[in-house]
Amino acid sequence: MLQVFATCLIHRSVIRVAISLWALGFATVAFATPASAQEQPASDGNRVDPEKGTVDGSPLDDLPKHITLLSDTGLRPDWSPNGKQLVILEGAPLGDVAIIDVKTGRKRTVTKHFEHRGFGRAYFLHNGDLLLCGPTSGPQASSERPEAGRFTGVMSVLRAPFKGEPQPLGVSCWEGMATSDRSMRIAWNRSDIDYTDDDLGDRVVNGVSEIWSAVVRYRAGRAYLSDIERVAERNAVSPAAVLEAQDFRGPKDKELIFTAYAHQGGEVMGAERGGEIANGSATNYSNSPVYEEVEGIAPDGSYALVERDVESAAIPGPLDIWRLRLDGSGKFERLTFFNRYRGGYYASNPAFSPDGKTIAFQLSIDGPVEGAGQGILLFDVETFDEAAGS
Repeated sequence: MLQVFATCLIHRSVIRVAISLWALGFATVAFATPASAQEQPASDGNRVDPEKGTVDGSPLDDLPKHITLLSDTGLRPDWSPNGKQLVILEGAPLGDVAIIDVKTGRKRTVTKHFEHRGFGRAYFLHNGDLLLCGPTSGPQASSERPEAGRFTGVMSVLRAPFKGEPQPLGVSCWEGMATSDRSMRIAWNRSDIDYTDDDLGDRVVNGVSEIWSAVVRYRAGRAYLSDIERVAERNAVSPAAVLEAQDFRGPKDKELIFTAYAHQGGEVMGAERGGEIANGSATNYSNSPVYEEVEGIAPDGSYALVERDVESAAIPGPLDIWRLRLDGSGKFERLTFFNRYRGGYYASNPAFSPDGKTIAFQLSIDGPVEGAGQGILLFDVETFDEAAGS
């Protein structure tokens, strides 16, 4: 049976493995329609996303007036506290870290001056420093294992103006992290599920998937973590769920928004810090049978940006960006239509500017390396809303 897991594709690996588990009877993924009706997965002759993969060319050939191209390279954008810059990655799944000026498009790489094995995530902290996640040991990436190191990162802080070396925080990190817009609080995932390892089957069934939070502080100029707490673990959703932190919401960053993979296809969830970690204790905001992966949260906490494939109940193809109200209604509104283009184009990794007026996101092409970027774009929220209202 472990051969099933060994042959799972790394791309969208969390979901593909979950489906293998489901088929083998280890886990049950519920795809029932919730009381508030949502789009159903596609069936023959009844497509819910009929334009998907029907247009030649590229999304860049016909951008609407509310979307502009900032850079033709880069991926996983995150805004600086003043909204004037973005931190991006150069290379997937691991690469250098660069800062790009939103007004001029001028870019500078900030990790070329020291040795490293690449970074899988980079975020601005509230004070302007950078929070990084990247491997420091283990197997090197190769043609046979192109994503080696992606799931074995270690957190560090690169202090502004980014001329030194990262300061290790002594904590492992797994995929996405969260940084607060209001404080130095962060969140990260603790997991021993490595989708490039031979023991994949055992880890998905029996492995750790938790979300932790802490505050970054400094002593004698060195970064360290304090006020460490566990926010959620997989049984807070379901035994089959794999969790990934995304963003904070509410006064004093009380609620953490995260994705629960392999739960109803993929769900937008929330958990309160300091709350009781118990079975089913997390809040399900999307509650739909299709694939959803939450990204940025509006500064006022009213809605979340979500990567979504309405024609998939588990294994997503090319995605687009939607916004989801976080009021319990489960109401979605579509923001991009990049997956209408043939060739696997899609929009992903959206992040709000601090004032909520602009969304930075990534143009991607579906392929063997998860998260590979084809450019960074800017979405003018006010222009879009005015056009939608008219």
